[in-house]
Amino acid sequence: MEPVFYWIIAAVILGAIELFTGTLVLAMVGVGAVLAGIGASLGAPFWLQAVLFGAGSVVSVFGLRPFLKQALENDARGDSTPRAFGSRAIEGAQARVVKKVDADGGLVEIEGANWTAFPLEPDQSLEPGMSVTVVEIKGASVIVWKQS
Repeated sequence: MEPVFYWIIAAVILGAIELFTGTLVLAMVGVGAVLAGIGASLGAPFWLQAVLFGAGSVVSVFGLRPFLKQALENDARGDSTPRAFGSRAIEGAQARVVKKVDADGGLVEIEGANWTAFPLEPDQSLEPGMSVTVVEIKGASVIVWKQS
């Protein structure tokens, strides 16, 4: 098999793994593999392919990654405040009580997903159908507050 195919396979594998990590590091190393693959397709010797791979990876990790990371974290409107990801994005969201929420727990629906919920104030009892706000995430549970 031609060396160019090895570089392409490496770039695809790195890109696929990047989908699970979300750090943009492996994607940037994949850029180095693409550059090495281009060198291989042009007939460059292996040592030059290795240099292209290393240089492309280092330059993209330290040069391109910070800009991409900032662009992904910023709001599309140009807002410079970082966007929350994962479970942090749920804090402040509106939820609907599905099963009575009291000190013993309950169930709320947040954007189509059901979460175990506890009230912010232990003496509160939230009935099904009520609208609540997610105040905090604690493990796989949410702490909710009744809206006025």
